[in-house]
Amino acid sequence: MMNNYANRHLFATAVCISLFISTMNCSCSSFRKSNDNNDSTNTEEYHADYDIAMIAKSFADALVIDEPLDTLENDFEGVLTDGEGHPLYTDIQGSPGVWKVDVINPNTAVIRNMYLGDLLPGYLESYITSNLDLTEKEKIKSNETDDSNTVIYDLGGAHLRFETNTATAPNGLEGPLLSIVLTSMPDEAP
Repeated sequence: MMNNYANRHLFATAVCISLFISTMNCSCSSFRKSNDNNDSTNTEEYHADYDIAMIAKSFADALVIDEPLDTLENDFEGVLTDGEGHPLYTDIQGSPGVWKVDVINPNTAVIRNMYLGDLLPGYLESYITSNLDLTEKEKIKSNETDDSNTVIYDLGGAHLRFETNTATAPNGLEGPLLSIVLTSMPDEAP
């Protein structure tokens, strides 16, 4: 009789343990899926809706055909991305870098990074110029000093200017501040 009772007790214990393990596996699996979904949402948050090359191309196309730029439609402050949806830089706090897009007047737009970080101006210049099909032939000016660099491209009715200045954060770290100016008025300096 004791064997029968012990067997039932062991069977009941085994069932309880297997139910517990199954429940834990399901809940852990659900938790991992939930975290995976959160991670993909964070990545998609910056995905190519604000691709800097597409913004520059839209300004360039408008300026070349002498279409006035509109402040209400185009002013923006937030994260800009590369063609793969990655933020263009990380600021010194480790957050995706913030950009400001300003239409100064109907003939000029400026795109600039707001904070210092790990921005690579040369890479960004290359990325934008390749998307605008610009080559060295369209480069009309290049001026480099210790603290700044200016490169101007002729768009055929408009100009694209990259201005990079070295700045220092309060904690002593140095980094580039980049202004990308698209204008049909080449002498205008916002």
